[in-house]
Amino acid sequence: MRRSLLALALLAGCSPDSKGSLELHVFNWGDYFAADTISNFEKETGCKVKVDEITSSEQLRSKLSRPPSGYDVAIVNDEILPGFIAQGLVEKLDLSKIPNLKNIQAKFRGLSFDPRNERSVPYMWGTTGLAYNKEKVTPAPDSWAALWDPKLAGKQTLLGDPREVFAAALWVTGGSPTALTPDAIDKAAAKLKELKPKAWTSTPKEQLGKGEALLSQSFNGDAVQAAKDGPVAFVIPKEGGTLWIDNLCIARGAKNVDLAHRFIDYILRPEVSAAITNEVFFAGPNEPAQKLVKKEVLENPMVYPSEADLKRCAFLAEPPADLKKKLLEAWAQVRGQ
Repeated sequence: MRRSLLALALLAGCSPDSKGSLELHVFNWGDYFAADTISNFEKETGCKVKVDEITSSEQLRSKLSRPPSGYDVAIVNDEILPGFIAQGLVEKLDLSKIPNLKNIQAKFRGLSFDPRNERSVPYMWGTTGLAYNKEKVTPAPDSWAALWDPKLAGKQTLLGDPREVFAAALWVTGGSPTALTPDAIDKAAAKLKELKPKAWTSTPKEQLGKGEALLSQSFNGDAVQAAKDGPVAFVIPKEGGTLWIDNLCIARGAKNVDLAHRFIDYILRPEVSAAITNEVFFAGPNEPAQKLVKKEVLENPMVYPSEADLKRCAFLAEPPADLKKKLLEAWAQVRGQ
């Protein structure tokens, strides 16, 4: 019986761990799969999937920078992915095992950081802006400066991500998140030290939904999730917002490489991708999946921003090593004050 189980596992693309159980280890942001995404894959393959939650880009970098990390599949954002590729922290993909890559819209394939999609496959995309309680924050905020409104002191949250947080401060102080300079970082840090937010969190939706936070720097999908529990709206500020793409990658030293390929291909099925978008309210790059996304989600500008809003958004490239070091030092000072 045991030999039969192992044979079936190998056919399914699984490999047993040291305890004899069959597991795929996935590193993903919180609430970023549909409720049945993992269970359906487990039923189909007979394997177990363990999902750990990413809390910040720096945590993700730390975990994957010492391969083998213990993870098979990781969701890596476009900002830090070029560095991961350059350092060999993600495995080269066998695209013959990911036939559903054809479902990805052309504009999301062959991006500059991975022009042949040899190391990454687009998963979801979105924007970063301001989520707010539309009953208690009036008039509606239209600028990142709203985070510094004294009436909201202690009732606002910022993301636990130095690049995103400094982007907001740079816009307020007249700098540019896409053109960092040492002086701009210093000015932004001084501005951030004026704040005493309720929390630094990459998942503010619970606090927003309960009314504990009135204004939050937020990813757009989290704002939509919060709107299910409270009077929450989302805006991309007039200065601009960030645009990002999260990508499915296989971590270097992954134990279950074949199963990891199978999982990525499974995620790229139209019905699977659409189910995720319908539940977590982040836009998917899967073209045939658009026909399966609910009309109210497709037409929600918080999920799919207008072209005018997107024109004000920009990708955040990872800065050179010297500026990155200065940014992280400034971030530590801001958080440690």
